[in-house]
Amino acid sequence: MLQKIEGKRSNVNFQTIHNNHIQQRENLVAMTDRFKTKQDVREYVWKEMRKVAIPPFPVSGRIPNFKDSAKACERIRELEKYKRSKIVFSAPDSPLRRAREIVLEDNKILLAVKPRMTGFLILDSSKDVTIRGMLRNGKEIKENELHKLNKVDLFVQGCVAVDVNGNRIGKGSGYGDKEYALLKEHGLLDNSLYVVVAHDIQVFDDLGYLMGEHDVKADVILTPGKIIWCRH
Repeated sequence: MLQKIEGKRSNVNFQTIHNNHIQQRENLVAMTDRFKTKQDVREYVWKEMRKVAIPPFPVSGRIPNFKDSAKACERIRELEKYKRSKIVFSAPDSPLRRAREIVLEDNKILLAVKPRMTGFLILDSSKDVTIRGMLRNGKEIKENELHKLNKVDLFVQGCVAVDVNGNRIGKGSGYGDKEYALLKEHGLLDNSLYVVVAHDIQVFDDLGYLMGEHDVKADVILTPGKIIWCRH
């Protein structure tokens, strides 16, 4: 419906905005339907993310970093589960850097994984949460020692793509699912919240038809502009 604005004349055509929104949603559904494989999704997202990407480069072949990724990470402080948390797991991906900083700023324990799942690290104070910084300052914990830890309250990952139902697609290495499965096996993820940080470009309506039985669903998506609670 076209809305009447009192006072100053506005150049905003609300009907046009509404129609554009509907068209964008229709395009998204049609686009989702044409993906035949997870790799199709990855190639599409990597191409689109070049518009908003920040280092490291290239965008392809990785969990892409993006402008305002820090703003998306800041939203973690809005989650009630985070406010009560004591231990937070984070993958080492670049767009999650601010999330790792926040965990330590808030005097919580950060559980991180070393690149290529070669081990885990515990950090409780550090200003450098880059991969190099965590390797230098973190206390290494071996897989057979994981059971000594308390429960992990939040499990934080980046993504290449994710849908509003919590279906996440990574870069294709399978590390995200393996990290989750390993921590779950050691009893650390009971009642934990699975958080994904993403740009709006990476968020889709439905990618469930591409998922396998081993794929784990996220609970909530943090973007620069909003928090999306997944439907499942």
